[in-house]
Amino acid sequence: MNIPKPASVVLPGLCLLLSLLTACYKDEIKFGDMGTDGYTRIITIDTITPVISTYVLDSFPTSNNKIMLVGRWEDPVMGVTRASSFFQMGLPADVPNMTFPNDAVYDSLAMTLRPNKQYYGDTSQAQTFSVYELAYQPDYTYSNYLYNTSSTAKIAGVLGSVTQRIRPSRNDSLQIRLPQSKGDELFRKIKLQAGEIKTDDNFRNYLRGFCLQVNDNDKGAIFGFTADSSVMMKLYYHTTIPVYQEHVIEFALTRTEYQYNQVLSDRRNTPLERKFAGQQEFFPSTQYPYAFTQAGTGVMMKMKFPTLRNILGIGSVVKLLNAKVIIKPVEQTFDSYGYRLPDTLFLAQTDATNTIGSALPDAGGSATMYSAPSIDYIYRLNTNYTFDVSSYINYLLNTAGSSEGGVFVLEEGPGSAKKLNRGLMGIRTHPKYKTQLVLTVMTVE
Repeated sequence: MNIPKPASVVLPGLCLLLSLLTACYKDEIKFGDMGTDGYTRIITIDTITPVISTYVLDSFPTSNNKIMLVGRWEDPVMGVTRASSFFQMGLPADVPNMTFPNDAVYDSLAMTLRPNKQYYGDTSQAQTFSVYELAYQPDYTYSNYLYNTSSTAKIAGVLGSVTQRIRPSRNDSLQIRLPQSKGDELFRKIKLQAGEIKTDDNFRNYLRGFCLQVNDNDKGAIFGFTADSSVMMKLYYHTTIPVYQEHVIEFALTRTEYQYNQVLSDRRNTPLERKFAGQQEFFPSTQYPYAFTQAGTGVMMKMKFPTLRNILGIGSVVKLLNAKVIIKPVEQTFDSYGYRLPDTLFLAQTDATNTIGSALPDAGGSATMYSAPSIDYIYRLNTNYTFDVSSYINYLLNTAGSSEGGVFVLEEGPGSAKKLNRGLMGIRTHPKYKTQLVLTVMTVE
């Protein structure tokens, strides 16, 4: 038996249904008097294709970065990278006036460094870390900097080495025993108050510096070591009167403005292999539909928007309400270990000269805008870095001749990089992971 429902129930239900149907349709919204009799529309546009490339610096400063990078890694996508560090040890203040009892006996000399948990590659592999003595003191290559391509001549022969696996999650240290002959020679000079240990300059002319590197065929990882007081050369000796007692003289890192890292990459058989002499910009392809960013090796993702101003023709008046850049790393090219994504990224302005300009500011306008990765742990499809670039895009829309304007996508400036995190970012033609510019605009017809 059908029982009619009261009108008090039916009418409100119909009203609710009509309101829901109306709310789902927002193709055209009239905003009232806006100086025109036309209609306004709010449109989302994601069809403007950013032109994305990878720009590789020939060289970049690595001196005075407070970091020592040492190791070798064979990245199957980006090629082989090898890092070596050049540095000097200083004379302790009390050494020129030290006195020793007759029973003082030299024991050993060792170099000690502590990893800072930064690494790139496979940490399960042991590598041979070798110390070489420098033939000359490091000096600036150009404009008060030393570069990733700089080199300082070494005295032939390894001074000391150790084969070791470094585990970044633990408080591992790297300790390299130096020759007994070298330590004994230094100990005798200190005991005899030789001229080489009277002043800092004399000491640096005696021990001009060191290079720490790994073997040419090692396949482990590149590790970071903080270039501070934790880098030590320690001379151990002991006395026996009245009782046996151990002693140590600590030589700390000095002239950190001249400490630098040589970081060299072999890009053969990779998407970044040069096709002609002097090539620095590399464009994605059907085979490799992605761009790279790895500031620590001078690799920068570049993005520009040459067709952006075409949207000015879609209505009589266009007002930009919001602009977002969504950058998507390609899944299975990153993990939480040897291939870590950049912790954060920022956007630095550039143009046809490929000069790194000022960073885009945050909403407050006074600080750099950073984006950390939003990781899609469930579906592995939407991991992304998102930037609100409304102000920058509005500037490009209102500036004629800005088609060459763009941004570099960076974790750090290459001249101050302390990390080797890297990202492979999909371009618009990638089947799954597309970097997009998404605009919300208001038009008046």
